[in-house]
Amino acid sequence: MSFNAETLRRHFGRIWPVHVERFTELLVELRSRFDGDLDQMIVLAVIGARTMPLSRTRDLDFGQFMGGGLKPEAPRPINVQSIAEYSGIPRETVRRKVRALEAAGLVERHESGYLYASRQASQDLMAATEATVAYLVAVGAVCGEAEQADRSSP
Repeated sequence: MSFNAETLRRHFGRIWPVHVERFTELLVELRSRFDGDLDQMIVLAVIGARTMPLSRTRDLDFGQFMGGGLKPEAPRPINVQSIAEYSGIPRETVRRKVRALEAAGLVERHESGYLYASRQASQDLMAATEATVAYLVAVGAVCGEAEQADRSSP
């Protein structure tokens, strides 16, 4: 049996508290890293999703991912307008956030003008990545417990 929406709904009371606790810890870490500016974090996350799609990361373990083992590939096109459209953050706000991220060395521009997350972003955000791993492990463990409960019930 695989974990799915039906299993989640059936065991919602068991999964929800773990999710909320760990997700809150993750948000607090991210808020701290971005000096309370979660819009800046969202802008970087959107850029990162384009910079590191599944096609580039699928076969990497954590060390390879964090150590720069990404397959060479031009970043998928993303600019201020597409970030604004995707995130719902006003374009001028996105523009300011991108400038701040560039100044911090977390975002760079490809020669084509498109944005991408820098290698420095991985290193600077290690604590946030570790918080993400802790969140995923905690939720995965409680989901596994839920699946086990399903298998052992008559």
